Amino acid sequence: MSLLQGVTVLAVDTETTGMSPNDGHRLVEVARVAVVDGVLGEDWSTLIHPGRAIPPDATRVHGISDAMVAGAPKAAAVGRLLREACADLPLVFHNAPFDLPFLMQLFRDASAPPLLNPIIDTLGLARGLFGTGSNALGALATRLKLPAEIAHRALGDTRTTARLFVELAGRWEREKGVRSLNELAAASQDVMRATARR
Repeated sequence: MSLLQGVTVLAVDTETTGMSPNDGHRLVEVARVAVVDGVLGEDWSTLIHPGRAIPPDATRVHGISDAMVAGAPKAAAVGRLLREACADLPLVFHNAPFDLPFLMQLFRDASAPPLLNPIIDTLGLARGLFGTGSNALGALATRLKLPAEIAHRALGDTRTTARLFVELAGRWEREKGVRSLNELAAASQDVMRATARR
């Protein structure tokens, strides 16, 4: 039986005004994609009004402008919806140390419960299989011949992350003998800690 049989996870990705919520930066877009029994399922995304101007260098990355978020929902409303959808499901990110602090801030802004969910990082899974070379999301998608999506927008990157998760979970099961989602999550975090820039 496959590692992903009978399992539902949520892949999540964000776009932001900058690099850290500790510097006052906030989300401008978030998306989630369900992966059920190893197959991509329901997806959802929304722009978010960040409550601050989007710096030009951030707009150059994701293409999201102040005009695009002018009528978008506020963080608190989005945070409540997303936290409810996350429930206690395992969550999949590509480079969780970037996205998670923004999500934690989003949930605090929404007065929603904190995340205690298992976290699987596809960046850690990729480094564990391929080493620490170019493991950027786009590079991995090209290397593994995943379907093309719009890069640097939350929904496109979330779909790519979800597909990458399915591919890498299968490889970790076959090549590394991983037998459970919790084991996979732990392995991804172990690799991230071991390969973090000092």
